[in-house]
Amino acid sequence: MSEICVNKLVNDLESDAQYLVLWVSPGNEYGYWYDLNSRSQKPRKFKVMDVLSEVSRLKYEITDYLYNDLRAENMLSEMERSHRDRMWSIIQSAVEYEPDIYDKNSRVSILNIIAEENHVRLPNLYRLLDRYWRSGKTKNGFLPNFHNRGGKGKFRNGEKKMGRRSQTDKFGSKILTETDRTNFEAAVKRYYLNRNKMSFKAVYEKLLQDFYSIKSEENGIQLNLLPPNEVPSLRQFRYWYGKHQDIITEQKKRDGESGFELNSRSVLGKSDFGLMGPGAQYQIDATVGDIYLVSQFDRTNLIGRPVMYFVIDAFSRMVTGMSIGLEGQSWAGAAGALANMAANKVAYCREYGVEITEREWSCHYVPSVLRCDRGEMISKNADNLANILGIRVENAPPFRADLKGIVEQHFRTINTNSVALLPGSVKPDMKKRGGHDYRLDATLDIRQFTQIIIKCVLYYNNHHYMDYFEKTEAMMRDNVEAIPVKIWDWGIQNCSGALRSFSEEQVKLAVMPADKATVTAKGIRFKGLFYSCDRAVRESWFEKARIKRTWQVNISYDPRNMANIYVWDQNDKTYDICALLDWNGKNAGKCLDEIVYEQRKEQLKAKELKVTETSAKVNLNAEIDAIVAEAKDMSEGLPPKSKRERVSQIKDNRRNERENIRNYSTGKKEEDTVEPDVNLHDSDEEMSPVLKMIKQKLEERLKK
Repeated sequence: MSEICVNKLVNDLESDAQYLVLWVSPGNEYGYWYDLNSRSQKPRKFKVMDVLSEVSRLKYEITDYLYNDLRAENMLSEMERSHRDRMWSIIQSAVEYEPDIYDKNSRVSILNIIAEENHVRLPNLYRLLDRYWRSGKTKNGFLPNFHNRGGKGKFRNGEKKMGRRSQTDKFGSKILTETDRTNFEAAVKRYYLNRNKMSFKAVYEKLLQDFYSIKSEENGIQLNLLPPNEVPSLRQFRYWYGKHQDIITEQKKRDGESGFELNSRSVLGKSDFGLMGPGAQYQIDATVGDIYLVSQFDRTNLIGRPVMYFVIDAFSRMVTGMSIGLEGQSWAGAAGALANMAANKVAYCREYGVEITEREWSCHYVPSVLRCDRGEMISKNADNLANILGIRVENAPPFRADLKGIVEQHFRTINTNSVALLPGSVKPDMKKRGGHDYRLDATLDIRQFTQIIIKCVLYYNNHHYMDYFEKTEAMMRDNVEAIPVKIWDWGIQNCSGALRSFSEEQVKLAVMPADKATVTAKGIRFKGLFYSCDRAVRESWFEKARIKRTWQVNISYDPRNMANIYVWDQNDKTYDICALLDWNGKNAGKCLDEIVYEQRKEQLKAKELKVTETSAKVNLNAEIDAIVAEAKDMSEGLPPKSKRERVSQIKDNRRNERENIRNYSTGKKEEDTVEPDVNLHDSDEEMSPVLKMIKQKLEERLKK
């Protein structure tokens, strides 16, 4: 039977109405949904059993809700981020009142208070709520569609100054030019964005001193300002800076990096959210596997130890996501596990040759809270988890691994019970004098190791009995077995409400690292690999790159598998999936670190061969020079001939040379070899140079 959770879409097959699930009670008794086709802007209450009953009668159909606006944080302009954050600051306190915000009477009271505090009209708050709910309860629902508007970044220059005329400032009649804007930028960088904390008016005065003053002709020291119609006003300077201001950069430059992190960096979420069921809190962490692996390209090459990331549901202890890679403990490694968290596990296991059913690993949801231990989650990339997916990130304090002990315990189970038995695994006595170097026993590559870990996770999820697990009273009443999958299923039926549904592509694009690739005549080049897609072929990208010049495009990529990259369209914020070209297919299924390792090995080998090649080329040139010198010696002392005589006999000489060479190569006897008109006893002066050579060769053969 279909599950009802937050962000599921309930489609009425009779009336074509679409209801987006906003909240489900902890006991799965009732919830609130939002009619996407209605303009009432009011959520409605529903009973879960009634909806499931209609689903069984085929009146309702439950599907995933796909929100179209997918924009990664690094592709947003400062204006877009500022607009989004301003709207979010107004409505944030209202949406945290769940489920009161969905009830009509409570909602009016909450919004009246917020309207009074923020000086905002009540209809505007309803519009903000509408955008928030329609976006799947994500902060990015408040992003403006600036890309659909004209005039982005353009300045309206003309002969007449725009804007109202100042009544007090005698400056301000100047029409700003590109030179003025360049001067503004130089003054801000030099005087404002530093630790001196100079006031903006003082910066303006420095601007006039540097760019709008001339030295006095009397003493050469005093400065005189240019005429008022040639000097920008303070108001113009403030207006320009307001349009180009980067608040975060400004704060970092004026307060320092540490001051900004201490006093100004955003703090997301609250820590008082209980574990109401599956998805209430996931925990993520990484560890280095106690085993050495070999390369998939050349199995004689040791590539070190893998880094394992796991995502575990704190409520049920179910492993909901995993990633095995060669990256260090970084955002790239964590992104793989987070993408796998929402992936279809049947398809994922099939990629590694492991066949399972949906029942064996049915986790493909996004949690409400993700707990980690700082590290990679302090990365700015983690902002996408909150802004795009609505996940609240909680970082444990330093040196407090006990706050996420669930995933730490899972690492001990994997490394102790499974990895320790594999060839190439690290043993305690490896560093002892005379001890065996277990690295030399390595036989598994990263793909085979991943297969093993997948099977370990399947065993853990479906069969591992947790005698240390503390059951709740409700679990004991229902005789729930302390096995992760049993607790997960029980929680889905009785305590769900925190799980959120996003498509795998949405999650991948939210967490994958972004970079730039180059469009060339050979394909879209990234990290030495070449890709193509239907759009690039359709729009003749590669022909244009060959005829004109190359250019760069924004991409996202999955370092665990470089078979595909995602090319973004800056205009409509969509993306195209690009696949490796056929001749580059040897890298399909390989992780980025392995590919880079092989590329560097080939480059090193090429450098070694270049040395050998250069040495051989030097010897070749010397041998050619010796042959040329010998030929010059043979040509010296010959009787002179006129240029005309030498050129006119080329055809006859070529025919005679061909016949002589043919006879010589067939090895005929002396009497047969010499032409009738050639007398070996003739004097050398009467013979041509060719005949002299033939005579010399024949005499040498006779001597032998």
